[in-house]
Amino acid sequence: MTYGSEEKQKFVQLRAVGMSFDRIAQETGISKPTLLKFQAELKEEIQEQQYYELENIVNHFSVERRNRFQAMACLLSRALQELRNIAESQALESMPVEKLVQLVLTLERRLEIDTKKELLSIPGDSTSRLIQKMNSEFLEIE
Repeated sequence: MTYGSEEKQKFVQLRAVGMSFDRIAQETGISKPTLLKFQAELKEEIQEQQYYELENIVNHFSVERRNRFQAMACLLSRALQELRNIAESQALESMPVEKLVQLVLTLERRLEIDTKKELLSIPGDSTSRLIQKMNSEFLEIE
């Protein structure tokens, strides 16, 4: 039996997505020996179709990744806006000095990471000494 381009094109598509010869034979009604002949004859077309199939998968996941990134960026933006609203509306005067200093240091570290610049340099492990000094100065002011 002779098969036309339509059957051969169907074979190329099914092989490109990884379908086995047995499965293609069941689905198309074409014998396995004929399919093996198609394989030899249409090897380049199958490889080209495999390339396009892979490209479609990569594009799909790229789109999904971009959508996920956009959703996360939107959520981050809203969370930062809410944090800004809280920071503007709440008084930090009531915050203990240790916590205020720790907040400043944490925020400065975050800004350093974001800008790749060191904003504050404290030699050695003098953070606790700095907090103690600020506490003593704070207590003297009161």
